[in-house]
Amino acid sequence: MRLLLVEDSESLSRWLKKLLEAENYAVDVVEDAESVLTGLDLKQYDLALVDLGLPGLSGLELIKQIRRMKMALPILVLTARSDLKSRVDGLNLGADDYLVKPFEIEELEARMRALLRRSNVPLRNEIAFGPLVLDQTARTFSLSGAELHLSPRETAVLEALVRHEGQAVSKEALLETTYNFDADVNLSAVEVIVHRLRRRLEGSGLSIITLRGLGYLLREAT
Repeated sequence: MRLLLVEDSESLSRWLKKLLEAENYAVDVVEDAESVLTGLDLKQYDLALVDLGLPGLSGLELIKQIRRMKMALPILVLTARSDLKSRVDGLNLGADDYLVKPFEIEELEARMRALLRRSNVPLRNEIAFGPLVLDQTARTFSLSGAELHLSPRETAVLEALVRHEGQAVSKEALLETTYNFDADVNLSAVEVIVHRLRRRLEGSGLSIITLRGLGYLLREAT
């Protein structure tokens, strides 16, 4: 899953980025609201973490502009402002949740998972695709009842394929889901990950099919 972190504190954004990437999220950091509105395709993000105290255009104004675009992007506000008015203003303008700094990373992740469940993923905790089961809370896989040990990037690619429920996912989309924009990689990195996943799925009745010009498709043998 790809997250957008809008935060002008370099130390905080570096800390959050490192911790969230360790949990298999791809994280893009932007320091100001103007760059978000003019330079990014917000449709590619699963969730946005927005600080209110941004330089120039405020976080509140950014949220307002995003909602004017009629976008359903989940937005979690991260801010040092603990007063009631700031919380109410943020929620009224379109934020989905609010977390006051300083916070524990465990609470942040729990709130993120709750927003993701309510937005673009099924409410049930597990998604099954044949013998393959994705635990959405732990973001882990089991195959025929046994834990499937995957690297973070393997997990991200397989999760994207499972969530599309048998529909093709392009290499470009998988690259964006798995790597940050500043990563020096190309589409061949996705091909390597898919090759590894195919080996891990051998004998399970599941296969990853290449559809020329379309991408990859997770398929169950019939």
